[in-house]
Amino acid sequence: MKVLLAGESWVTRGENAVGLDVIGMGSYTEAAGSFMEKISGHGIEFTYIPGQRVSVDFPMTEEEMKEYQVIIISDIGSNSILLHPKVQNNCERIPNRLKELAKYVEHGGGLLMCGGYMGFSGFMGKARFGITPLAGVLPVTLLNYDDRIEEPSGVIPQIHVKDHPILQGVEENWPYFLGYNCLKAKEGAVEIASVNETDAFITVWDYGSGRCGVFASDIAPHWAPPAFLDWKSYGLFFANYLRWLGHGGL
Repeated sequence: MKVLLAGESWVTRGENAVGLDVIGMGSYTEAAGSFMEKISGHGIEFTYIPGQRVSVDFPMTEEEMKEYQVIIISDIGSNSILLHPKVQNNCERIPNRLKELAKYVEHGGGLLMCGGYMGFSGFMGKARFGITPLAGVLPVTLLNYDDRIEEPSGVIPQIHVKDHPILQGVEENWPYFLGYNCLKAKEGAVEIASVNETDAFITVWDYGSGRCGVFASDIAPHWAPPAFLDWKSYGLFFANYLRWLGHGGL
């Protein structure tokens, strides 16, 4: 089963002041390695596009997207998918890749959106998926402003549909999370898990001939702590999720 993962990377910039001298510092981080490693053992083959390459390398058309059974968008904002350098630098027209992604799901593809500071609406509303063509595809309603819920004391999901195929073989006792994006399940969606009683955490639905699901927190730090990343069921849960989205069975 082929899966495309887009996002989960960032560049950090800073300065060190040493007396009268200021030294610029920078680093680059990719956070998807452990996620892919723990799931690949379940028969899933990943293609990874780091966040810094999404604007250039994300598939341009529905036909190109059909190479994959499931596409994951994780902690990367809508601008990175919408604004190819040809548009920004050369004023050229290209396909709207979020419209193409919506068609991909409608015609049988699987889509998983995961949370983070640049997930869903995101930090200061900058991810802005709620006003894109994906808004109707997602099984949740997004806030039109900063949707982050910080939970420094930790919050544990409440499971509502224990017999859903996504949870097959997954431990019942879930670890805590340090935050999530505030989402509300749409009418007709299946809310498998929630947090704080009313916020959707794991939500899925069928969309046309395809399937779409959301995971409202991080798949990597910081909202996802070691308690989740090292959880025995981490790999199995996401493998189940991807197979279900891709109509691959369990």
